[in-house]
Amino acid sequence: MLQDVGKICSSRDMKKSTLIDVGFIFLLISAWAIAWTAIPMGIGTNGFFGNFFLTHTVLKLATIFVVMAHLTISAMSICFHRQHTHQALRLSKGVDMAMQTWLWAISSISKLDWVSVHVYHHVYSDTDKDPHSPKQKGLAHVFFLGVFDYAKAKGWPEVRKIRERIPANAYERFIAGHTFMAPVILTALLMIAFGPKYGTILSVLNFAITPLFAVGGVNALAHAFGYQNYDSKDESRNLGFLVPLNWIIAGELDHNNHHKYPKSPNFAHRWFEFDFGFFYVRGLNSIGLAAITGTVPRYVDVVSKSEVAITA
Repeated sequence: MLQDVGKICSSRDMKKSTLIDVGFIFLLISAWAIAWTAIPMGIGTNGFFGNFFLTHTVLKLATIFVVMAHLTISAMSICFHRQHTHQALRLSKGVDMAMQTWLWAISSISKLDWVSVHVYHHVYSDTDKDPHSPKQKGLAHVFFLGVFDYAKAKGWPEVRKIRERIPANAYERFIAGHTFMAPVILTALLMIAFGPKYGTILSVLNFAITPLFAVGGVNALAHAFGYQNYDSKDESRNLGFLVPLNWIIAGELDHNNHHKYPKSPNFAHRWFEFDFGFFYVRGLNSIGLAAITGTVPRYVDVVSKSEVAITA
């Protein structure tokens, strides 16, 4: 009886969440349509700064996309992943809230949603319960459609139970309840600044960052290709040798190391591995904006049996 009631409540919560998402998507489309019509009449076709893109357009857009992807995934890795999911570090409140606000505006993701789904992923990694396992669903599916699997997983009863146990302040709860608000505002501001055409392109590129690099890059590629330092009981792999991609993804591609020692703030465990995200963490730590709380393990070379220290 109680289980049936729980299922009914969970179903209602999922429907309510879906209606809210649909409502904000409608708001986003409406705001875009109004801005597309009004901005050229009030400001001009290219907004205030749209002329910047009239030369070397593709190069400028590609550069902005790569830089924005690196900043966004770095914030996601340091704030959502290493701090709030695995407690490997502790950011100052100001830095923490700044990163959460950035991630809200760029990706429409809240701490409560991201952390709950990721905790569930670690518990059921590469099993039939994993929301985004290439072993279960295929590499192409996770790479291109994994973001939709993530969206569905947010409403699963077991994930929502995890979500309810995550501590959150009033601002974090507000973000979780209004995930599309900041992207709507940012899209409007970009269209005003660069005109409807380039503002729309920049907004689409922002929305593409998480599906391509967080879901596609890490959850798809790093669970399908690469080498393993450890037996982590799943298909996690290390791909950090793809240095340009690993830079964009802030060191997250040494994924097998992370799955073996999730509470380590440093994902690089061997002399030739480098964790760009941990480099930033150490920088924040050196100026008092972060504290490293997780333990960095010692890698044991299985060939020579020698123990190699990994310093924090």
